[in-house]
Amino acid sequence: MDGWEVTAPTSLLAGQKEGFPYFHQEVVNRAVNEVGINRIRLEVRSGMENVDHNYQQLKNGQITEEGGWRPLRYATVNDNNDPHNLNAAGFDFTELDDAIDEAALPLRALLQARGERLWINVCYVAFTQQITTGTYIHGDAEEYAEFVLAAYLHMQQKYGFTPDTWEVILEPDNGIVQWSNGGVVGRAIAAAARRLRENGFTPHFVAPSVTDMGNAGRYFDELAAVPGAVAAMSELSYHRYGGATAANLAQIVQRAQANGLKTAMLEFWFGQATHQVLHDDLKNGRNSAWQGTLLQELFSINLADVQHPAITLREDTRFNLQYYRYIRAGAQRIGASSVADPFDPVAFINTNGTYVVVVEAGGAGDVSVAGLPAGDYRVSYAIAGRSEPASAPITVAPGGILRTTMPAAGVLTVFDSRLAPLVGD
Repeated sequence: MDGWEVTAPTSLLAGQKEGFPYFHQEVVNRAVNEVGINRIRLEVRSGMENVDHNYQQLKNGQITEEGGWRPLRYATVNDNNDPHNLNAAGFDFTELDDAIDEAALPLRALLQARGERLWINVCYVAFTQQITTGTYIHGDAEEYAEFVLAAYLHMQQKYGFTPDTWEVILEPDNGIVQWSNGGVVGRAIAAAARRLRENGFTPHFVAPSVTDMGNAGRYFDELAAVPGAVAAMSELSYHRYGGATAANLAQIVQRAQANGLKTAMLEFWFGQATHQVLHDDLKNGRNSAWQGTLLQELFSINLADVQHPAITLREDTRFNLQYYRYIRAGAQRIGASSVADPFDPVAFINTNGTYVVVVEAGGAGDVSVAGLPAGDYRVSYAIAGRSEPASAPITVAPGGILRTTMPAAGVLTVFDSRLAPLVGD
């Protein structure tokens, strides 16, 4: 596993802007120390290549979000006419900086305090069909490569770090005519990889991040025909808004395995990313990264009293954290099977040697887990309307069996007591 990902909006563009200063710090703290988040998606819009600094104008109150900024946020203004001669003044990364300052840096600090690290995935967004004024130049691979290099240089110079991964294009099959085939994606990867390496960076690209899983195979096959593209990739990514079938998932896995890539489901928002979906992506999709929502959407935030918001876990988060909290970055999945139909397990070994078994339970029943190394284990679960905190330690003797009970349908987790505790353990 590389990480449990969320997307970070800025305070300026958050859906609940008026309450942001009052709920954000608690959301960040709980995302790490209660939910188990350890990977973030930072978005860079194509319109960050411009000399007009539209986002800064929005911050300054010079233009409005709906009438001024949104029609321009994906339109590009070329830094100059030479993609091999980068003019840093032609790029405005203010929006990226806000996301780093408000979300990435505090998440990173909290994880470092736990002896862990934040995985930073920067995702390029270019919904060009929304451009009502202006042009778009990043369909040209060399211009795209210049943009990627500008972002890497900016992050390195301002923050001292660069992306762990770069997601090439968000949802290219979502009506973006300039990215309507995988060949464009492949050429963008090859050009950007070459440009980054020339400047001392080691790129790891994520693609194709299609909206419809049924398009992943075509996009990947087309990008794979471009020399150097697959060699620069680390993750084969997809979203689940369409084509979410077992056959399409199997094709994604087959292509990833044949090319030495990991798989990642990196967006399924609006409360749709249930624990059943997560379990399927782990077990059958062999995912190494997974994203179900935005950072603040992990929680329900009641702003009846804006200065004293009531923040509670969303139902999907409450179930999904049974996976997030205990399967940590670097964990390796191992085989697990069940002879009882209501129970479907997945199992992992964390980097410190601790075992975790997560069971998707279709109903109530007694659960017996064999094959665990001798030691002390704890059990927690989530069912409709209730989550049960971690139990007292249960000692498993050599060759012994851990026995517990699941009271209803939901998610049950068995984990080694030596795992670093999170809130609620």
